Amino acid sequence: MPRSIRDLIIAVILVSLGLIMLFSSFEKGQSGTFMSMIYSVFKPINQTVSFIQGRSVDVFNSYLWLVNVSQKNRDLTEEVRSLRSQIVSLREKELENKRLKEVLELKSRLDFPTLVAQIIGQDASGLFRTVLVNKGSDDGVLPDMPVTVPEGVVGKISRSSNVMAQVMMITDPAMSVDCRVERTRDRGLLSGSYSYSCLLQYVSKGAQITEGDLVVTSGLDGIFPRGLVVGKIQSIRSSEHGLFLEAVVTPAAKLSEIEEVIVILGIQGGFSIEPGLESKR
Repeated sequence: MPRSIRDLIIAVILVSLGLIMLFSSFEKGQSGTFMSMIYSVFKPINQTVSFIQGRSVDVFNSYLWLVNVSQKNRDLTEEVRSLRSQIVSLREKELENKRLKEVLELKSRLDFPTLVAQIIGQDASGLFRTVLVNKGSDDGVLPDMPVTVPEGVVGKISRSSNVMAQVMMITDPAMSVDCRVERTRDRGLLSGSYSYSCLLQYVSKGAQITEGDLVVTSGLDGIFPRGLVVGKIQSIRSSEHGLFLEAVVTPAAKLSEIEEVIVILGIQGGFSIEPGLESKR
C-alpha cells in the first residue's frame, strides 16, 4: 500500500476516534441540536472511514492470499522441475540399460574373449575418425584389437595407454578391413573416406553385387573375426582403371551415436590374401 494513502487513513482514523471521544463526553441531556449538527457534518466522514477500513482489510487479506498463492506456485514450479529432471534421468538409465543389454547379448554370442568399454572422447579436429575409450593396456586392450557394437563393426584399437585407448573407426581413411559381400561371397578391401562412408575396393569385375547387399568381415586380415557386419552397399562403380568394381558402403553402426563398444581381446589370426587370389592359398 502506498505510504501517502496509509498516512491519510491513519489521520482519518485518529480524527474519528477524537470525535467519538468528544461525543461520549457529553451527557445525554446535552445532545441537542448542536450535537445533531456536528453528527450530521461528520457522518459522511465516519462512513468513509468505515468504508476505507473495510476495503483495507479486504486488500490486506487479498495481499496475503496472493502471497500464499505465489509461494505455492514457486513450490509447484520447483517440484515440476525436479520431476522433469528425474524423468530425464530415468530415460537415460533406461536407454543405457537397453544399450548394455544389446552389447551383452552380442558379447555372449562371440566366441572370443571380450571387454565392454565406454567412449570418453573423440577427435576434436575432424581430420581423423577416432574416439577414446576408458579401457587400456591394464585391462588387456592392445593395438589392432577389433572394436564392434551390436549393429556392426566400429573399428580397431590404434594405440593404448594404461587406462585408455584410441579407436580408429572404419570411416578413417587410414583404416582397412578385409571384407566379403555376404550374398555373393565376393571379396574386397574396405577403407574409410572423408565423406563419413566407406569404399569397398578391388571387387572382381564380374561380381554380381547390387545396392543393398550386406558387407561382412572375411576374417582373412588377421584382425577381425569372420562374419561381423560392416555395412550395406550404397552405390557401385568401376574402379579408376576399370579392372575392378568399387562400392560405396554405409556403415551399419551409427558411429556418431555410440556410447559403449565391445573390444575383442586378442588378434584372432587369419590369412592375408589379396582379393582374387584365394585359389593360391
